[in-house]
Amino acid sequence: MGFLQLRRQLGLAIKSLLQVPNFCITLVLTLALALSCFFVALSLFSGFFIKPLEIENESRFVVVEQKNVYQDRASEGLQSFQNMLNWYQNPSIFEKRALISSFSDVVENLAGKPKLTLTFASSDYFSMVKMPLALGRYLTPTKSISQKNPEVIISYKLWQQYFNGDDNVLGESLRIVGRLYTIVGVAARTHGDPYFLSEGNGALWLSFSEDERFFGEQRGEYHPWSSRLNNLKLMAILPANSGQDILAEQLYQNAQLHQSEWKSADEALLDIEPIVRSYREVELAGHDKLAIIVLLSVSCLVLIAIFNVSNLFISRAHTIQQQLALQAMLGAKRKLLFRGILLEALLLVSGAVLVGLFIAAWELRLVKSLTSGYLPLIDTLTLDTTVLFSAILTVLLLALLFAFVTSRMIDFSQLKQSMQSSGKGSVKAVRIATTKTLVAVQLFFTTVLVLGATLVLCKSADTLLRPLGTKLDNMYSVMLHIPADPTPFPARYANIEGFKLALTNIPGVLGVAHGESPLQSDVPVVAMQDMAGEWTPSMVRGNVGSDYFALTGLELVAGRTFSEAAIRGEKEEAIVSWAAAQALKPDGDVIGETYFIFNPDVPAEIVGISKNFNHPKRHHELQGKTVWLPALPLGYPFMIEMEPGASLTRAQIQNAISTVNGQAGIWRFSNLTKTYQSITYLERLTLLLSFALCGFCLLLSGVGIYGVLNYSFQQRRYEFGMRMAFGAKKQRLYRLLLSDTIAPMLVAMLAAIMVVAGFYISVSSDWLLAKSSWLFVVIVTMLAFALATAIYPMRQLINSTPMRALKH
Repeated sequence: MGFLQLRRQLGLAIKSLLQVPNFCITLVLTLALALSCFFVALSLFSGFFIKPLEIENESRFVVVEQKNVYQDRASEGLQSFQNMLNWYQNPSIFEKRALISSFSDVVENLAGKPKLTLTFASSDYFSMVKMPLALGRYLTPTKSISQKNPEVIISYKLWQQYFNGDDNVLGESLRIVGRLYTIVGVAARTHGDPYFLSEGNGALWLSFSEDERFFGEQRGEYHPWSSRLNNLKLMAILPANSGQDILAEQLYQNAQLHQSEWKSADEALLDIEPIVRSYREVELAGHDKLAIIVLLSVSCLVLIAIFNVSNLFISRAHTIQQQLALQAMLGAKRKLLFRGILLEALLLVSGAVLVGLFIAAWELRLVKSLTSGYLPLIDTLTLDTTVLFSAILTVLLLALLFAFVTSRMIDFSQLKQSMQSSGKGSVKAVRIATTKTLVAVQLFFTTVLVLGATLVLCKSADTLLRPLGTKLDNMYSVMLHIPADPTPFPARYANIEGFKLALTNIPGVLGVAHGESPLQSDVPVVAMQDMAGEWTPSMVRGNVGSDYFALTGLELVAGRTFSEAAIRGEKEEAIVSWAAAQALKPDGDVIGETYFIFNPDVPAEIVGISKNFNHPKRHHELQGKTVWLPALPLGYPFMIEMEPGASLTRAQIQNAISTVNGQAGIWRFSNLTKTYQSITYLERLTLLLSFALCGFCLLLSGVGIYGVLNYSFQQRRYEFGMRMAFGAKKQRLYRLLLSDTIAPMLVAMLAAIMVVAGFYISVSSDWLLAKSSWLFVVIVTMLAFALATAIYPMRQLINSTPMRALKH
């Protein structure tokens, strides 16, 4: 086809479409809205699985963790410092490696003494993650891992917030734990730590040797073998001739060389095994299943939209039959006629894809703003080459599909003859079998999508509707500290009472109790050991005072609260929740039983049973099992209840505690309502999205099924007019039509239920939960929806008079 001919046909296609603006607008918007969701889901999928990460040598970049093997259990992802250091000090098995850890600490000379996340990293870390700088330079490399380095790099956000973006920030000093650090660089706005390291919230970067937990004496006792941390990792780039299995074997042999050391630190420890995984796998941490679920769900939505648009093209075939007949009379070949149909479809689909990409760009910005900090790699998502390539492929495939659908409706062999009847008769009716297939397929994808969304919705609703067990409204949790506290341990109890009195005197305070809420994003967990040496299930751990339960509403259902001797550390006591008590001793009274917790020489006596505390983040695993321990004055935690409508600020607390001790600061401060909302943010977001997705899907599907059935019934209007003229009752006509539609609908729904059930069984995910009561309601609703969409066009046909049906 020549350029001039193509140009002429393109012009004709545009003129033809301009004559039907409503058709064009409806088609473009329907397809664009569905495709925009698809492009965002594909961007998420690409970011999680396809798009290269901004790190050095991604294919050989691994993260090394530690597996601790005991006789009856194993713990993964908790690393001991000495073992990671031993592995690090074998440079011959790596091309490049870096030790990293994170910790939160107070920066004492910034306004308000904020508590910020510190990232401790060895020298090669910055080049391995390709950390961009907005200003300055990296930390000066140290000759050894333990060499001190009083330099710090600050985040872009901190630079703007505390230094107003001033370039003279270089050379300024920050005081942390009494030590001064000189600012030598500012990270770029786009940089964030790996999500697996404190959820990417790093604000300050220091040399690994500045971690006071292991290279200083100001953070208490951290044993190099028995103190194990989740936020301690070894990052490495494998040599070109090595692999993960080879590295794992080399690290295992290294650990065996130091067996006597880690055995002496933990006699129950049987073995230490390395865990070597790719950087991407560690970073995603199971969230990759979310990308798959989202992409599959949106793909169903797009398929439903495609069926709807196909219905529009079927209707379009009726409007262009006369135009095609005229072109055939003038000598146009079948190939040329199909080309014109294809150009129309190509113009419409191209417009829909372009609009969809525009909408997707804004949707992607919304997704990033809503989920940043809650999901890994979110800030790196863009409409990348994968999305753009899929857009081009979508244009070609859908244009061919819709051109094929339209051409199938046109009887090209009858076009010339049809001119004798003004172009009528050249459009073939859709066969009943085709109608059944279209209805069944649309209902199948609709049911799959709605049931899938219900599984997600059940999980979110289960978390949000579950009682927490403790009061949230007007409740605050605060942890106070005194840097390098010189107060002798027995004398610190006076500080507890002094701080408590000072906090009580803040205007609007209803009550203050000693203790800290375990409602935190980083769930504190502990396991106990019974007198026979058997380990109990893991439980949430809370360090509280004797007055904690009365203030928080977490009442004791049996036993008593802590004794004064336990609060002073002179006696080992513990209180467990009802769920924990049932797990420890299902057929008896757990009060009076003893378990080893932290003191290996003296067991703790269970003195009371509280109501369950249901932490929303790990309830599926812990099931409300909680152990409460006396809050010893290693720090100063308090719960504060405010009057309704009154708020509490860090400044109010800081002013109050300064009257007790001028060096006292705030280690942690949280509004429990906001903390709960933050922990359950993704659940609330997925709940809303699930409802929106179901609503949009049902709307699209309802319109599509109505369109198919309405067209099919109209093709049979003469038949039903004759039946009505001969006295057929409406009930008989309804049964006749339903017999043609209900069977494919039931088959489609049954197939969809089986597919969703198989998917749920085969894919274990924290995002899905099946509840029979919810699924039953949804299935019944879907049946009602299917019947409603089928009966409405039937009523339009059957309620018309026989003469009207025969006339048309």
